Amino acid sequence: MVTLEQRSSWEPDWPWRDHPATYRSEEVRTLARWITIGASGSVVGLRGSGRSNLLGFLCHRPEALRGYLPPPAFDVLLVPVDLNNLPDPTLATFYRVLLRAFYEQRTRLPGELQPLTAQLFYENRAATDPFLPQSALRELLFQLQAGARRVVLVMDRFDAFCRMITPELGDTLVGLRDSFRDTLSYLIGVRQSLVYLETLELASDFIRLLTTHTCHLGPLSETDARQMIARHTKVGGVLPTEQAIRQLLALTGGYPSLLKSACQWWLLTPNCPPPEHWLAALIGEPAIRHRLHEVWSGLTQEEQQALGEFVVGQERRQGAVTSRLPRHEEVIHALSLKGVCRQAEGRWRCFGMLFEAYVRQAGGLSRGAIWLDEESQTLYHGAVSLDELTPKERGVLEFLIKRPRQRHSYTDLIVSAWSDEERYHGVTNDSLFQVIRGLRQKLEPNPAEPLYLVNWRGKPGGGYLFFPEGRPG
Repeated sequence: MVTLEQRSSWEPDWPWRDHPATYRSEEVRTLARWITIGASGSVVGLRGSGRSNLLGFLCHRPEALRGYLPPPAFDVLLVPVDLNNLPDPTLATFYRVLLRAFYEQRTRLPGELQPLTAQLFYENRAATDPFLPQSALRELLFQLQAGARRVVLVMDRFDAFCRMITPELGDTLVGLRDSFRDTLSYLIGVRQSLVYLETLELASDFIRLLTTHTCHLGPLSETDARQMIARHTKVGGVLPTEQAIRQLLALTGGYPSLLKSACQWWLLTPNCPPPEHWLAALIGEPAIRHRLHEVWSGLTQEEQQALGEFVVGQERRQGAVTSRLPRHEEVIHALSLKGVCRQAEGRWRCFGMLFEAYVRQAGGLSRGAIWLDEESQTLYHGAVSLDELTPKERGVLEFLIKRPRQRHSYTDLIVSAWSDEERYHGVTNDSLFQVIRGLRQKLEPNPAEPLYLVNWRGKPGGGYLFFPEGRPG
């Protein structure tokens, strides 16, 4: 049987050994600036963007990070914390998981702290009273603070963890940061902005701490993409030609999951057709379409509509896109920050030919944002006016449009659409549910999985949140 001591002695950095020290240099430089000033922040990347790979690289290749830190050099320890395998969302378990994370990284600590870290972990790994592992964790942080060392807790897939978080766990994270402000900071990895986590029960100060600094992760640079092609094709014994490499880059745009799948296709396809025919071949591959769908479904309905409009519109006009829809330029700018689109030769383009072809097929299925034309007082869904709403549906929807992304109780919504006289005689929650059901039938792509009008099962009884842009699926 493998003991915990034996397991922790394994070399944890093997997946990242093939990465050069310059991997994701622009993003690492940004994160190094945060670490230098002790700031916390979020790395936001859609599925397949390589977010976990980047955070793992930072944690397990400290010598690469060190090259981006300004002099004078200071000791910094990045500790990966796996919160998604949390056995239960109790404070005692949470503190024990944090202690285990330090224990697993103890060989990167100064020699005098390594036995202390092991001792604190072993003494508290079965503790059920949260005070005990909390005290042990604080003792370790005090020791690191005394040595003027910086600690960054790296929590990937934090959005998944948030679905099981409790207010107590959120308060703990805030409290730790406040107690060790000059020593401790957080780096979280998420697929989407925290605004879309409707069940999130964290203090607003902590949300601001995590979202004040944001690093969006998109396609790889050409240098990184070429190195990735070399890593994933060397097993075949024959490297692709320069023409083939250029075509792989053009098709995938350097998006990690697409590039990996395209390399595998190249390796496994006998009698591979000429590169100019690869687009037609790859767009029909199930693995490629799955990766494309993951990127597409990670966008809001408004972003999907904007992409569809500029892809189809530019093909027709071969010029700049103009739109009468509100926020159009703002949405395109947000997409460019995510790396989904970019300007080339005076026009907007998707990051790769494969994704652009997918947008051309799927773009017409998106419904766009829900908005109110203040001048005409007309409600729109994208460019289509909502003319078939009942008075109650319109009243609730107008209330929500003016107060988006906020938690509204059932009472708030009843007051917004029912008159004083109607409420005097009594309005049940079931009456509201009927209105919500009607709105979802008219607004949602799939009413069973709403993107605009989302349930909030909070206290004291629940309610709804409204995302006018149609949150990602």
